[in-house]
Amino acid sequence: DIEQHFVGQLLLPHAERLDKATHPQEELPRILYEENDRMIKKIVKKACKEVAGNGKIALLGGIQINTPQGEPDQFVPMNFELLNNKGDVIDRFEKAFKGDVEIDC
Repeated sequence: DIEQHFVGQLLLPHAERLDKATHPQEELPRILYEENDRMIKKIVKKACKEVAGNGKIALLGGIQINTPQGEPDQFVPMNFELLNNKGDVIDRFEKAFKGDVEIDC
């Protein structure tokens, strides 16, 4: 289907990275996150001026981990930024992220 094709096109430039990854099942969601983050930021950059007055834009991005039935799903936050309506980052909220995030598959 079209969604599968789109995801495949996003992953093609990262084929070598996936191939060399020690844990490709962990690297794959990171790559997809990075590509989605890039697309969202591109959209926000073009549309941010539509936010009126001193309005702000909050971007929270991460990886959703679906678990087996009966176990709670997990969300791994990877990015939390506050931007002004010019697209400038006001705060990255680094204190919210302590160290590297590990994804166990």
